[in-house]
Amino acid sequence: MTHRIHIVGCSPRSGTTLLNELMVTCFEIGGYAEHEQSIYKPYDYSDEILLTKYPLQTTVIAPFLAVDPALWVIYLLRDPRDAVSSRSHRKDTRRYWSNLGLWRELHGAGTRLMRHPRFLTVRYEDLVSDPDAVQRSLMERMPFLRLRHPFSEFHRHARPSQDSLDALGSLRPIDPGSVGNWRQHKPHLAAQMAKYGDISDLLIELGYEKDKAWLAELEGVTPDDSGALVLPARPWYWHLGKRLDLYWRAAVYWLTRQPALTRPLYKLRTRRRQRKSSR
Repeated sequence: MTHRIHIVGCSPRSGTTLLNELMVTCFEIGGYAEHEQSIYKPYDYSDEILLTKYPLQTTVIAPFLAVDPALWVIYLLRDPRDAVSSRSHRKDTRRYWSNLGLWRELHGAGTRLMRHPRFLTVRYEDLVSDPDAVQRSLMERMPFLRLRHPFSEFHRHARPSQDSLDALGSLRPIDPGSVGNWRQHKPHLAAQMAKYGDISDLLIELGYEKDKAWLAELEGVTPDDSGALVLPARPWYWHLGKRLDLYWRAAVYWLTRQPALTRPLYKLRTRRRQRKSSR
């Protein structure tokens, strides 16, 4: 059976694109998406390993882990201050790509899964500070991975898609220069905390701070929410519909992972998607 690896995150701009490109380049992986790909999309599972990533699917991944013993999920955790302050995406450098409300929601879902044996947490800060140590850790947890190159030499061998390159900014050696970048966006962070609440307890719990002394850096800073990500409020019945749809999709996913049904269901679902796209 195909080993499936799906990368999710605590937020957009949490490092999922970087890790995806590292794994595609530095491990022997036959099947992968060029950029973001939902776990819902049908596959024929003809490769020994299939790698996909979709940072926002942290909240939906639990039932898929429950029905697929060959599914491994990697969760990218990043300091929320840096995650919500990132706007380095080439497609739009004027807006921010996340907010603290979304970070809390995704991290809450990730926290509930951290004891699952096939749910692996990778800290962004560790990835950019000591990529080879993270690579060794992944190989220990997933022994079916076969090494091609060290993560630290990724930039010498990578051939990312344009979408991935836009997210990465450029193809360069991995470095921790983006850690602590929130200090360049203090007005934005102050506005985020005014809207979503103090995150000091979370920072202390996760080891990003020892105490609340860091708040002194925001004293006297005028909040500025220009460019902030604003998500629409959803009624309760929208959330209920999404939850029911999720379990339906997990059931269909389980069927596609049964060897006798994989190929026929893949062909059927692919034809349906093609018909929809041609309308």
